[in-house]
Amino acid sequence: MAGQPAGVLRVRNKIVSSAKKFLYLPHLNNVSQFVPKSDSLIAIACSHPANGQTFLFSARDYISDDSFKIVRCHTCGLTVTTPQPQDWSQYYPVAYYGGQGGNRFPKPVELLQNALYSSRARKVEEINEGCKGRVLDIGCGRGLLLKQFKQRGWEVHGTELDDKSAKFAREVLGLPIKTGELLDMQFPDEHFDAVVMWHVLEHVPVVSTLMSEISRILKPGGIFLVGVPNFGSIEARFAKAGWFHLDVPRHLNHFTKTTLRQNLSSAGFATKDFSHFAPEYDSFSFVQSTLNRLGLRHNLLYNFLRGQKAKVLGGKNSSPFQLILTLILAAPLGVLSFFFTTLAGLMQQGATITIFARKESAKSKSVERV
Repeated sequence: MAGQPAGVLRVRNKIVSSAKKFLYLPHLNNVSQFVPKSDSLIAIACSHPANGQTFLFSARDYISDDSFKIVRCHTCGLTVTTPQPQDWSQYYPVAYYGGQGGNRFPKPVELLQNALYSSRARKVEEINEGCKGRVLDIGCGRGLLLKQFKQRGWEVHGTELDDKSAKFAREVLGLPIKTGELLDMQFPDEHFDAVVMWHVLEHVPVVSTLMSEISRILKPGGIFLVGVPNFGSIEARFAKAGWFHLDVPRHLNHFTKTTLRQNLSSAGFATKDFSHFAPEYDSFSFVQSTLNRLGLRHNLLYNFLRGQKAKVLGGKNSSPFQLILTLILAAPLGVLSFFFTTLAGLMQQGATITIFARKESAKSKSVERV
C-alpha cells in the first residue's frame, strides 16, 4: 500500500485475513442497477414540496467529501438525501466496484453467506405455502441468492444494469440475467411468483414507481422479499451522520419500519413476516459506525478491508496513527457488536429491516374492506 510505513504494512499483513473473516462486509456490486445513467433519469425520491420537509442533519460523502442534507417529509414520513446528484461518477469511482467479478470471500464467510441466503429462499417458499415457482432478483449482483433459489428448484431470473455487473452470475453461475432498467424490460403482467430486492431499494430514485412495477409483474399472492437499512434503529440514532448505512448520496432513501411498510401497503402488499437481523451486515455496521462516531476517519476500516484494487479513500484525511487506532479498537468493538446487535434485533431496533410481503389479490382486498 503506497505511502504507508513498513510498520503499518506489517500490521495490515498480519491481521487483514482474519479481520475480513471476523468483520465481513459484502461487496456492494448490485447497487449499479439503480444508479441513474443520465440527467433525464434523475428523480426526486419524495415529490412533496420542500417547504413540507424538516431538516435533520448534514452528512458528508466519505469518498468525495461533498456535503448533503438529510430531510424528512411531513406528508409521507420518508427521510431522503438531498440534493440528489446529477453526475454520479465521483460517487462511484472505478475502484468502487473493484471487488466484483470472480473474487471470492474467505471460505468461512462464503459458508455463512450461503447459509443465510438459503434460509431466506426457504422462508419465501414457506410463505408461498411450500410452492416453488419463478423468481426475479432485481439488482442481483453476483447471483448468490438466486443460486440458492435454483438449488431449491425455482426457475430463476435476475437483473443488472450492464454486462459487466452481470458477468459473474452469467458466466460463473450460469444464471439468466437481463441487463438494463427494470421498467424497460417489459416483463408480462403477473409473471413471477416471487421478487427479491436485497439492499438495493435505498438506492432507487423513485420508490413508488418501482413498487408499482413489482406489483404488476408479481402474481396475486406472490411474495416480495425486501431488505433495507433501518433509519429508525438505535445504531442510526446514535451515529447520525457517522452511521455506516447512511452512505450519502448513494443511499437516496432512509427507511424506518413504518415508512417501508407504508410504501409496501400503498403498492398492494401485506407484510407477512419481518426481521431485524442480517448477520452479514450487522456486526460490521456497529463497529464502523462506532468508529465514525468517535471521530476517526470516516469508513477507514471499511476501506482497509476492501480489496487492494477497490480502495476509494487513498491517503486523504487519514494518518498512520488513525489506521493503527482503528485496528486496535476494531477487535473489542467486534466482540461487543455480537451482544449489541443481538439485543437490538430482539428489541426490533436492529440496523436492518427484512420484510416478506405478499401481493394482495383483488378478492382479499374486497374482503378486507368489508
